Amino acid sequence: MTALSMRFVAALAVSGALFGGMVLVLSASGRHETSTTTLFSGTVGALYLIAGSVAHWRQPDNRTGLLMVLVGFGWFAEDLQVAIDPLTHTIGLLLRSASTGLLLHLVLAFPTGELRSRIDRVMVTIGYAAVFGLVPLSTVAFPTVVENLLLIWEVYWVRDVISAVQAVVSAMVVIVLAVRWITASRPARRVLAPVVLTGLLGSIQSLLGPILNTPLISDIGHAAILMLPLAFLAGVWRIRLGRTNVSDLLVKLPRSEPAELQNLLAKALGDPSLRVAYYREDNGDYVDQEGQPLTIPPEQSVSVVVREGRQVAALLHDPALRDDRHVLEAVKSAAALELDNQRLAAEVRAQLVEVRASRARIVAAGDEQRRRVERDLHDGAQQQLVTVALLLKLARQRLDDLPSQDDKLAAYLTRSADGLTEALRELRELARGIHPAVLSEAGLAAALRALAARSPQPVSVTVGTLPKLPAPVEATAYYVAAEAVTNALKHAQAKTIRITVVVDSSLSLEVIDDGIGGASLETGTGLLGLQDRAFALDGQLTVRSNGNGTTVKVILPLEPE
Repeated sequence: MTALSMRFVAALAVSGALFGGMVLVLSASGRHETSTTTLFSGTVGALYLIAGSVAHWRQPDNRTGLLMVLVGFGWFAEDLQVAIDPLTHTIGLLLRSASTGLLLHLVLAFPTGELRSRIDRVMVTIGYAAVFGLVPLSTVAFPTVVENLLLIWEVYWVRDVISAVQAVVSAMVVIVLAVRWITASRPARRVLAPVVLTGLLGSIQSLLGPILNTPLISDIGHAAILMLPLAFLAGVWRIRLGRTNVSDLLVKLPRSEPAELQNLLAKALGDPSLRVAYYREDNGDYVDQEGQPLTIPPEQSVSVVVREGRQVAALLHDPALRDDRHVLEAVKSAAALELDNQRLAAEVRAQLVEVRASRARIVAAGDEQRRRVERDLHDGAQQQLVTVALLLKLARQRLDDLPSQDDKLAAYLTRSADGLTEALRELRELARGIHPAVLSEAGLAAALRALAARSPQPVSVTVGTLPKLPAPVEATAYYVAAEAVTNALKHAQAKTIRITVVVDSSLSLEVIDDGIGGASLETGTGLLGLQDRAFALDGQLTVRSNGNGTTVKVILPLEPE
């Protein structure tokens, strides 16, 4: 709001205080045992005026402060009915429920100052209609001890009608407040708790007051009226406690890790759902503490953290925290430096994530290219060579059927057929080395058994039932096994080789031979390339080799379903 509205609310509060003082003087002579004391009435009215002024000063765009000041005005106006002067008493009868409608509006609109739903607006409309319409009209049939100048006839059931309307509205308030409390988040409950409790007490008193009409019920109503402004002042005091949380935050910030920083901020603001999003200026997007891209939903409540004119992060939090913007701003200011430092680390982690993703894409593209070449060889050149070999065999048979034999031609045909058969065998081995078809068709277990079957030395394969594995994981595991087996046979003079596969949250493949050793990641380009391939999948490849044999082990994480 503008400075003019600030002055207006302040002037209204001052006017309310002057009006309250005048009312207390006029009504002092008429107070008795069944009415409130001058001290109580003055205290309640003053609390509403003071708390309303503070509320408006803290949140000038929020109508809560204005409503509280108006409740204080209405409260003092109701006390006019206690006066023994007939004219003052009659005016008081017209305004005898003035604060009730305003109080109903205040309770339902707290803490934003806005009525949130159609039910809220309907209840407030009914309340105002009853307070400033039905109640003044009923004054003409409202007999009192002091002379009522507007009394035309005495109709006592009018009080029952007014009490019934108040009971219905009070019951609806109880239901709305209960639903609001149940559906509220933890930060919202922290703000709503005092007002919900006060509203429920006041509503219960309105429901039971006309029925029981006991001093206890009356005391509950008085307590509820007194507690609402005190509840707001307690909220102001809670801000000071919030500043204490900010002080604790400042002490712990320099030693915090990313996850711990998020927890510290959540604790300082009392919002367990709080998340930190780090801003990447070059990309214009956000990443989380692990460097993963973070998309912020449009409906998410976001508070941007700025340091030295640059956006460094954003806090994703419960919308209720905006009602206590002082603590929110204090936490943002306190954490800005540390968030900026950790933003740099988050950017590095994000770059690492992108590098891993890029390497994984390169591996996947390479595997797809291998599969394509293998299919092309199988479906193209290999089929053509099989056809040529068949034709050569048919030509050789045809030659044998001729009456005259050409021994040289027969020898050429035989050598051509044999050479072509050998070429086919080598082509199949080449295609299998590029990408074994059995791996794509039957999976890792079948591919490893086929690898063992082709070995000139015994190779045992221990593998249980495998789940559906990602294609890059299957391919990497197979190539590690194939490279380890080849090295064991060619260089380590191994007599026996064992391949073991275990799968839980990751795939673990181990190849153990009894050769002379000597394998190393530094000297073996094949194993070194496979190590890079494993790293691209966030895996790990290790080689242990000595005179008693070699162990090659790869661990590849499996993404959760």
